[in-house]
Amino acid sequence: MALLLTGPKTTTEWRCMAKVAAPRMILFLITFILYFSLISLTEKGTVVSTVLKCLPIVSLWIFVLLTGFELKKSHKYKHLILVGLIFSCSGDILLNYDLFEAGMAGFGLAQVFYISAFGFHPLRPWFALPLYGIGAAAVGLMFNNLPLIIKICLPIYGALLLTMCWRSLSRIDSAKNILRMACGLGSILFVISDSIIAFDKFYTPISNAQVGIMVTYYVAQFGIALSVIEQPGSVKTAKSSSPKRSQNDVKIFENNMEP
Repeated sequence: MALLLTGPKTTTEWRCMAKVAAPRMILFLITFILYFSLISLTEKGTVVSTVLKCLPIVSLWIFVLLTGFELKKSHKYKHLILVGLIFSCSGDILLNYDLFEAGMAGFGLAQVFYISAFGFHPLRPWFALPLYGIGAAAVGLMFNNLPLIIKICLPIYGALLLTMCWRSLSRIDSAKNILRMACGLGSILFVISDSIIAFDKFYTPISNAQVGIMVTYYVAQFGIALSVIEQPGSVKTAKSSSPKRSQNDVKIFENNMEP
């Protein structure tokens, strides 16, 4: 229940987060709209469709770089999230050319870097048990339909994906952790997106599967990328028409974002 509580401080934190994130997320929103507006006019496996598919993720690279990105240890979380986004983009490219196993490997590496970013403290294993249980049941349901190589790859990738989700959810301490909540929601949507792919490809066709896959996927990556704002140096460059108020709000936001 604590996660659902809200109050004046939480409202202020949401407002401050929006001030920091919104200007930097414009490019993502533009590329998101471009993808869904134009992708139906292209053919899968072409340069144009590949560029359209990758642009929203590339825009998230730019977002991470704009949040005070520096090559030092204190920015390790941002480094890992950025590399995860880069490997995700490689997976997008490979899948667009029907290189499914290679694309799965690209996304598997992305999950490894996301897991490294989220860490294993606090452990909170009760988040893991239902995730792994549902994952095992899902793989078991479609196992007989899988090609031999996928019978090996899918359980490995599924374990990485669900571990990423577990570690993301485990970082949420309270309603004050609004960025971690966004990241947790993103991790759940990532699982949903990949589940739609698996069931549509290996179990039974799903109506409008591609739309569902891409909407949940892009929003998932958005939530994960958004979490870099709580890291050192991310909010001090935010602009506001009211500098004094902005500084006070951002100070509150930074204090409340401490783990």
